[in-house]
Parts: sequence; structure tokens; C-alpha cells
Amino acid sequence: RLDFGAATYLHNTLDFLTLWDVTSGLIKGAVFGFLVALMGCYFGMNSGRGAQGVGRATKSAVVAASVLILASNYLLTELFFSA
Repeated sequence: RLDFGAATYLHNTLDFLTLWDVTSGLIKGAVFGFLVALMGCYFGMNSGRGAQGVGRATKSAVVAASVLILASNYLLTELFFSA
């Protein structure tokens, strides 16, 4: 258990949190959501027939979206916070 209360936590959070931190988080969330939707649509529209085809498409979409999220997180973090 930490040795400070909620008021101390909130005060320190507001001292160190900037508008750019919130904005960059919202931008990254929108990009990640777009990538997940894009991969889901792409692999869903190109899935094979039957339950097996849908299962393969789902697995492929999840893997592709995960890789793209990791890569885009790195790129966006470098873009937003490199000084």
C-alpha cells in the first residue's frame, strides 16, 4: 500500500499531466481503433467459406492488428515524444 492519499495522487497527476499527453493518447487510441477495424473488415471480407474460414480470418485479423498496433505505437511514440 502506498503512503499517500487520493488528494496527493490527484494533485501530483494534475501537476505532471499535460494537454499533449491527453491529446496524444486520444490520437493513438483512434489510430489503434482504425487499425483493428480495418484488419477486421479486410480479413472478414476475404474469409473462406464456412466456420473454418471465418475462424482463420478471425485469427489472421487479430494477429495482423496486434502487429500493426505494436508498430504504430512505436512510430507514434517516436513522432510525438522524440525531442
